[in-house]
Formats: sequence, structure tokens, C-alpha cells
Amino acid sequence: MPKNPAPPTQGKSGKLNPTLANIRNKKIKKLGDLHPKSRKASKAHKDLLHMDKKVFHIATRDLKYKPELMKMSFFQRSIWMDQKKVYTLEELKELANEYTERHDDEIADAYQEAKIFGTSGVKRLAPTSRAGQYETLRLHEKELLENGKFSVPDLTNPRVVRDLSEWKSGNVDQMKSLKTIEVGLPEEQHMEEDGKEAGGAKGAEEAGMDVPEQA
Repeated sequence: MPKNPAPPTQGKSGKLNPTLANIRNKKIKKLGDLHPKSRKASKAHKDLLHMDKKVFHIATRDLKYKPELMKMSFFQRSIWMDQKKVYTLEELKELANEYTERHDDEIADAYQEAKIFGTSGVKRLAPTSRAGQYETLRLHEKELLENGKFSVPDLTNPRVVRDLSEWKSGNVDQMKSLKTIEVGLPEEQHMEEDGKEAGGAKGAEEAGMDVPEQA
């Protein structure tokens, strides 16, 4: 007997076995046939997510790809929920922005907990805490997004949408074949950021502070 036999849901190549893959493909097809807002579609979607969660770690052969795999899984679920065949660039930017805010609830809860325990003046969470790590990651991703350098699957390409929809979660080789694109903030978010900068400059001028000229 081999010392480290492959898990029952995984073949020698690290891919899901045909039986599990077939079950998953049938669930995806069933979801596609249902009305996206119906109760049956919601249940089918939950069933599919439950299956993916069970096999995700088994199918992941190299943990260094886990962040990218998690990102791809987010966009895959968005495709399933939206039932779209292609996205506009603005829609893709909105999805990217939503992705960067995925841990906001946990971060907010951590700040609320700090307030309850008498540390309301805290400006940043402890970087070693889970919520603190999420906050650091959020700041990094937001910076990339603001600079138009945040990498996401190119859902403006119908073929990428189709391939990602059919992607077997955790399969690194398939993930590498998906075309990506770098995007920035959605237009509405850009306007908000510009408004904040303009407001800050105006406030500084009113306070008699020197405001650097824009290049």
C-alpha cells in the first residue's frame, strides 16, 4: 500500500474524480436552467457551494495558490448568481470593489468589540489578529484598485465567463489558463474619492494651509 494514498475524492493527478465532477456539472446545469431569483435556484446554489467547500481543500494541491483560488471562487459564484454570459468593464470594476470589501463585516465587528472593552480610541486593529490581517489586506487591495492595478478574471470576455463558470474549484491548472485583466475603481467610487480630495483641499485652504499644486 502506498504511504500517502490520495483522498477518495481526488485522483492521482490531484483532480477531482469523474464521479464527483459529473455530480457537480449536473448541479451547475440545473442551476443554469432555473430562474435566477427563484427559491429552487437559491437552494441549488447553496448545494453547489456546500459541495465546493467540502472538496476545496482536497483539490488544492499547493497552498501558495490559495489566495488566487479564493478570488476565482468569488467571481465564479458571482457568475452563477448573476447568470450572465458577459460583463461590461464597469460591472467588472464593481465586482472587484465588492471583492475587496468581503471582510468588512468582520473588521467592523472587531472595532465594535474594541469599543465595548474601552479601547474606542484605537485607530488600527492589532496586525497579528485575524481582523487586523483582513484590514491590512483590504488596504493593500484598495490601493491596487485605486491605481488600476487590481488583477481579476477578464469577465468582459464571454469565453472567460464560460470557462470560469465551468471551472472545478481548486484546480490550479485550469485557473492558470484563465485570462486576467487589471482594473481600477468603479466610476461612482472614483467620483467619491475625487470629492473627498477636493473637499480636503478646500478645507485646507480655508484653514490657511498651503495646498500643493497638482502636477
